[in-house]
Amino acid sequence: MQNFCSKGIDSDTVVIREPRDGECGGRTETLDRKAPKEISSHDIVLFTAESALGFVSDDSDLTFVSAYAAPSDRGTFVYYEYANDFHPRDTKSDWAFIKENASAALDALTVEQNFIADNGHFSKTHGLPENFGGSVRIMYASGETISFSDNQSPVFSLNTAKAIDRLFKKLLKKPRAALPDVETLKRIEFEETRKEGIFTRACLTVNPDGTALNKKQACYGDPKVYESEKPVDAETVRAIKENIRKSGIVAWPFLPEQSFSFSSEKTLRLVFAGGEEITVPANKLTPDRLGNAFFNIELELVTKH
Repeated sequence: MQNFCSKGIDSDTVVIREPRDGECGGRTETLDRKAPKEISSHDIVLFTAESALGFVSDDSDLTFVSAYAAPSDRGTFVYYEYANDFHPRDTKSDWAFIKENASAALDALTVEQNFIADNGHFSKTHGLPENFGGSVRIMYASGETISFSDNQSPVFSLNTAKAIDRLFKKLLKKPRAALPDVETLKRIEFEETRKEGIFTRACLTVNPDGTALNKKQACYGDPKVYESEKPVDAETVRAIKENIRKSGIVAWPFLPEQSFSFSSEKTLRLVFAGGEEITVPANKLTPDRLGNAFFNIELELVTKH
């Protein structure tokens, strides 16, 4: 690693490398001097590790892993995606909400693979997309965090990737917690509230024949509330249900929340036959490849219909 350059040496973030003046592209490396090198807690509340792997010895080796786990007192949301070659369409993925709190297993993996060694180190090669390298983020109930990234190179070894692969495939086979059946979904309610009385509300009610009726209300800061309603065809309703099923959004209430605040508060409320209800805030820390499910449902209820 290069010597610390003078810029930033007295701040919490040390600049190790930065592009030269006039350089096209270039690389910026920083080190967060506040990042701990020891973690007192063993109670992991979020584990994410993703990396492309540029050293393949045979067809069985991994070329990409993306692992996410959020343990809670209700179980653990697990998402895992991986590839065995470099073709982007050949990734395999699955998610599950398992009964077991997997914090201990994730902590053992974290210690075994010594993720703490690179804590606070961030490297960015300008002009490259983020997924050329990888990142690790591990959050503890104590508030302690392990976090590092590099968008050019793998952030951990092939052996570490294989250890992640073994653990997450094992977790996905664990007994699953009971969740509401998406096919029994009767109503979806969306609400967005902003300051000064501005809000948008939509309620999609599913009919017995599989079609639905979508009713909307909106207020833009004046006293008037605008109302509308439109029918929704059965194919669109099936697509919305499939989006909910594939994303695991029925288990999102048990995920940790973002640390920053949004300009508005958004929620989805799912009501099922038999009276089961789930309320999902938009500010959840979701797996990257599942996170757009909330927006897609919002788009259907608020914009398209």
